[in-house]
Amino acid sequence: MVRRANKKVPGALPSASPRTGTAVHAKGTERVERILDATMEVLAEDGYAGLVLRGVAQRAGVSLGNLQYYFPTKQDVVRALLARYLEQALQRVRERMEGGGREPAQRLRLAVDAILEDQDSAHACQFFAELWAMAARDSMVAGSLTVFYAGYRAGVVELLRELAPDLPPARRERRAALLVAFFEGLSLFRGGGNLRDASVPGLEQELRLLLEQVLLPGPAR
Repeated sequence: MVRRANKKVPGALPSASPRTGTAVHAKGTERVERILDATMEVLAEDGYAGLVLRGVAQRAGVSLGNLQYYFPTKQDVVRALLARYLEQALQRVRERMEGGGREPAQRLRLAVDAILEDQDSAHACQFFAELWAMAARDSMVAGSLTVFYAGYRAGVVELLRELAPDLPPARRERRAALLVAFFEGLSLFRGGGNLRDASVPGLEQELRLLLEQVLLPGPAR
């Protein structure tokens, strides 16, 4: 688990850990996973307005007091859920890339595959759609998403550092921000959401071609 990050540090990863000093044993870790799974389900099905800790506890099979031992507030559990999601998503991308040898084009294709597969989850897409809507009205949600996307962007920067090592750091940061926005916008038309029917055939193939043209030097393609 990464350590709790300061929200004011640009690019710092958020923490998926519960309150300091808790979940130090396997049983506690398993309980935390159940709580986060239940939170994801409630958010996807009932929205942020329907996220009540008592309901999450009931779905997770723990008492309210037990849940609040790990996550004292609703804000804490949402932050932890976002952090876990980011950790797992970045890990999937890294693992997929490791199977691609050293060829930049193949590693990029595998990274894109991992990101697109992540968007096939209707629950995850609904979860983020709900948080995006709430961020306009709830400063806690907006703050949690700000930290999440800083971590997401930092992960993409590392990917670009490997795929395009000659790219100046400032341009790497800008491209990472654009890619995050690109992928998040694409998720509106994937993952079983209400806008999926607005998508067009061949979108994924066109995406791969576009990214290879933009990110890779001529010989690497």
